[in-house]
Amino acid sequence: MTRVVLIVVLFLCDSLFAQVVNIENKRIYDDTSGWSGALDAGFSAVQNKDLLLNGNFRPRIQLKTTKHYFLFLTDWYYSKGADRVYANTGMAHFRYAYRLQRKNAMKKSPWKWESYAQVQYNQLLDQRLRTLVGTGLRVKALDQKGYRIFAGTSTFFEYEDIQSSNEIIQGFRWSNYISWYFNPKSTFSFSAVTYFQPFWSDFKDYRFMGQYAINFHAFKRTDFKFEVNNYFDSKPPKDVRNWMFNGMFGVHIRLGE
Repeated sequence: MTRVVLIVVLFLCDSLFAQVVNIENKRIYDDTSGWSGALDAGFSAVQNKDLLLNGNFRPRIQLKTTKHYFLFLTDWYYSKGADRVYANTGMAHFRYAYRLQRKNAMKKSPWKWESYAQVQYNQLLDQRLRTLVGTGLRVKALDQKGYRIFAGTSTFFEYEDIQSSNEIIQGFRWSNYISWYFNPKSTFSFSAVTYFQPFWSDFKDYRFMGQYAINFHAFKRTDFKFEVNNYFDSKPPKDVRNWMFNGMFGVHIRLGE
């Protein structure tokens, strides 16, 4: 039963095992100003030898104007069997960005100054509480038809409370990322995000995270998707793996006209 539960957890929640939260894939990429948002939620109950309960709740709200950008999201996941909790994780993130102005006001500047705050907990990472607040620059390095590349660098202060040892880890980290979205044809798309976050006081203490996805249209009504998630922590808490990986292959078949 435990093995089945872990497989379900792995495939239902790809953010469970990462200290580095991928905010890039939470943004709503369109050029329309105003409010937008989404809500993903689900609940399942599986009765085998024991009763397994799974629940997730992921609302997302975005406000975009010519100069300002606001993003608020939460991500909660819970999985419980008859005698134990298999996964219990939650996260709330708020981000604000201001577009830096060009001297030539006729063109939009590709540069934004971002500030953000986050609070989270994660049982599987032995994390009672983790909070952070940071600020830095983001640039749209390329924006052509079918191709977008973004990069960012910032500094954030992190406070982390380790549950098993009651250890407190805190300090300033340097966060760097690059993300790209290639959609040259309607039959193929590729997206990727890579994060690198070392401690300013100790560059040997770093976290690396990458998420990569390929979508392609194989037949008239059939699409395939392959996704890989990779996470590495050079100095994780005791009894927590420093390298974690999962992959997913999916098929989407359209019926009717």
